[in-house]
This record gives sequence, structure tokens and C-alpha cells, in this order.
Amino acid sequence: QTIRFLKSCRLEVGMKNNVKWELNNEIVARHFLKNLRVFVPPHALKLPEEPITRWGEYWCDVTVSERPLAAPSPPR
Repeated sequence: QTIRFLKSCRLEVGMKNNVKWELNNEIVARHFLKNLRVFVPPHALKLPEEPITRWGEYWCDVTVSERPLAAPSPPR
């Protein structure tokens, strides 16, 4: 049920455009809880190798019960 829910979700992470920023596991984990009401510990997330510093659509992997799951994580 959790995996089905996460596969159907689209997570938006709002980042300011007037300051430098880099998306990291802690920020994404906070937005999972804030926007989707799902607790995802930062260590269960895997972001792309390249730093995310611009708006766009990105994917992250979420490990659920030791099973990796691809879930979208687009900053806006």
C-alpha cells in the first residue's frame, strides 16, 4: 500500500530563486512529511549523483522496507 501510494505521488519542493541552494536528503525528507504526510528518513532517500541546484523535474529513490522505489522529486 505504501509503495502504491508513493508511486502515484508527485512531490513538489519549493526553493527560493533569489538565494543559492542545493537540494539534499534532509530537505526532501521534510517535504515528504510536510506535503504528503509520509515520514521518510533522509537515509532512505537517494538523490541523483549530480547536485540539484536548479528548478526542474528530478527523480529520487525511496527505500521502503529495504526495497528501493523510484519516486519523483521535482523542485519548483
